[in-house]
Amino acid sequence: MTVMSRENWAFGAQIVSAVGILIIAVVTFINQSNKEFRDEVRTELTGLRTELASIRSEIHDMNTRLGRVEGYLRVSGNE
Repeated sequence: MTVMSRENWAFGAQIVSAVGILIIAVVTFINQSNKEFRDEVRTELTGLRTELASIRSEIHDMNTRLGRVEGYLRVSGNE
C-alpha cells in the first residue's frame, strides 16, 4: 500500500470541490426553476379565482333579475 503524495491529495480535494460546486449549481438551478413554476401557477390560479368571482357575480345578478321577473309574473297572474 502506497502513501498518497501531497499532489494527489490536492488533486482529490480539487475534484471534490468541483463536484460540490456542480451539485450546488444544479440544486440552485432546479430550485429556481421550481420557483418560476410556482409563481406561474400562482398567477394562473389568481386569474381563475378572478374569473370565478366574476361568474359568481353574474349568476347572482341573473338570479336577482329572475326573482324580479317571477315576482312580476305572480302579481300579473293574480289580476
